[in-house]
Amino acid sequence: MLLSHFWNFICLCETRDIVTNKDNPTRQYVKSIMDAHWSVEVYHREVKQNCGIERCQARTSRAQRNHIFLAISAWFEQHKRRISEKITLYQQNWDVIKNAITEHIRVLLAYPN
Repeated sequence: MLLSHFWNFICLCETRDIVTNKDNPTRQYVKSIMDAHWSVEVYHREVKQNCGIERCQARTSRAQRNHIFLAISAWFEQHKRRISEKITLYQQNWDVIKNAITEHIRVLLAYPN
């Protein structure tokens, strides 16, 4: 496989070398690859931070696989909702927190000490 060095990609704090086996790649091609790379990074961050994939306490491999599958399924459902409602991850999380706080305040007001 022949690999060719295309160009240096300069980020805010680092320089990345882009290497490809495609003959004469265009800047648009490299940009599409970098965009795909970034979306994978965002996916991993969201699954780890918001779906609890790293908090699995299971010991058996079957239970761990089930936990990972359910965490990814939860992320997928959240992602579909964000796309359909055109909201961000943070707005979606705030909606859950806001509803829980509202319900808790209602309970406190209904049954004061």
